[in-house]
Amino acid sequence: MKLLRHNLRRLSQILWVLFRHGCAHLLSRRERVWPPLERWLPQIGLSGPVRLRVLLEDLGGTYIKFGQMLALQPDILSVETCNALFDLLDRVESFPYSEVERIWVEEIGRPPEEVFDSFEREPVATASVGQVHVAFLDGAKVAVKVQRPDAEFEFGSDIRLMVTMIAVIRRLRLKFLYWLIEPTTEFIAWTREELDYRFEARYSEQMRMNAAANPVQSVPPVFERYTTRRTLVVEYLEGVTLLKYLRAREDGNEVAIRRLEPAGFDRRQLAANVIDNFLGDAFRNGIYHADLHPANLIILPDNVVGYIDFGITGVISRHARRHLVAMTLALAEGDMDTLNIQFLEVSAYDPEADPRSFRAGLDRLAADWYLEEGGERRLAVNFTRIMGDMLVLSRQTGVLPERDIVKYIRSSIAIDGLVTRFEPVFDVGEYLVAACSRYLQWQGRRNRYAPERLLDFSAASGKLLRDGPRRANRLLERLAAGELPVRRDADSAEAGDEVGLRTRSLQLAGSILLVALLLSAGAPDSPALGLNLWTAQWLFLATAGSFLAVTLGKLSWSR
Repeated sequence: MKLLRHNLRRLSQILWVLFRHGCAHLLSRRERVWPPLERWLPQIGLSGPVRLRVLLEDLGGTYIKFGQMLALQPDILSVETCNALFDLLDRVESFPYSEVERIWVEEIGRPPEEVFDSFEREPVATASVGQVHVAFLDGAKVAVKVQRPDAEFEFGSDIRLMVTMIAVIRRLRLKFLYWLIEPTTEFIAWTREELDYRFEARYSEQMRMNAAANPVQSVPPVFERYTTRRTLVVEYLEGVTLLKYLRAREDGNEVAIRRLEPAGFDRRQLAANVIDNFLGDAFRNGIYHADLHPANLIILPDNVVGYIDFGITGVISRHARRHLVAMTLALAEGDMDTLNIQFLEVSAYDPEADPRSFRAGLDRLAADWYLEEGGERRLAVNFTRIMGDMLVLSRQTGVLPERDIVKYIRSSIAIDGLVTRFEPVFDVGEYLVAACSRYLQWQGRRNRYAPERLLDFSAASGKLLRDGPRRANRLLERLAAGELPVRRDADSAEAGDEVGLRTRSLQLAGSILLVALLLSAGAPDSPALGLNLWTAQWLFLATAGSFLAVTLGKLSWSR
């Protein structure tokens, strides 16, 4: 009964906020509004994108987080609307320290003052799910993330209302609202993980291990001892968030901008590093930060990019990676046939799918995407426009890419929009193509020396060498019977030399036999260098090869 009352109260609040903003938006078109009515309505005269942001702020909680997710989806909303929604990122009211202390005691068993050397009671950042405090732990500066009181209950209530809304839209076939179904469904799935900080901790640690060899990527380590469902402690990254830099530039705050100069800040290099890190994580490691809004990126010295808040993380399969690279290169070359084939390889068809219309649609879109210069095609629009057009076309024709592909494409679009905001002249599409080419070269080198390839070579060599002893024995028999003529040099014609030659031939045959036995014994599932059978096999094979070279140097065949 309590839950029902809460849901009804929340529903009435949502309907009231929607009614007030709807009236304000309609009255914005009038030159004059009755003053008492203007005071009652929320901010008459706002543009559509800003109106949506203010509406979501008034709804609060879950809807602020929903707006943050919509800010990363310019294929659904206009770029202007996405830019307006970016302001939802950190403008959320904080909750009191007494609640922080209560949650910490419930999760850890002790108040923060007993755990940390010092703990700042005022948060440095606030969000819809939790807020962040600065503290010192054993001399190290850390960021302590604490979930909002009753966040799980509040989000759960709003999610139930969202599920009901989707059901109503589908049942009544309100096609003008169909665009809400996909992002709402994704939001529900993401939120369930974000409400448990242990998921974020695991993703963060995996990303940190992957970034260990990357000099321009920094992911703070997690303090697992103090990480629970509602608390998360990580090392504090000393730097400026990209969001603060963007706001300083928009406000003309030259003092804040100049503070970055001693650290060697270069906008173009930072943009390149953001893209390189994203592609490296996605294509090489198969896991990447999928919530790359400006508040989650830290500008560190020498243009190193720091990453925080791994609540939304993308995972992409090897199969999908291969086709995404091929799609990117085909797009750069204007090869619509290959682009179509690769897109279909990672897509599913709904009952009314029309692949032929999708292919024809690509040709229509390409007429706007490219310019013809000297018989070659050159991209004339940005990456966001192209990817957005492809996703819209896929929905129209029922050719729907896999979920991980959609998440990757949207993350790419978000990066394009992000980079465009702080370095407008940077060509993201061109850089993506160059990065994909580098990835293909890396993948080629990796595959050439991958354990799987070495195992395949080992198996093939084993089959060949299993026949080696028999063939070598037959060769020696023919040699002894005089069936094969042997020509020797004059300075080695002594009888003893002939005996030595035959002895070495027998030793060679024995070596080949032993190598064959070793190779046929099999290799470990995960071969690695060290004191093991795998290494012994290849060392012995190298020795046998050297011995073969010496023996052949002594033998000279003639017909």
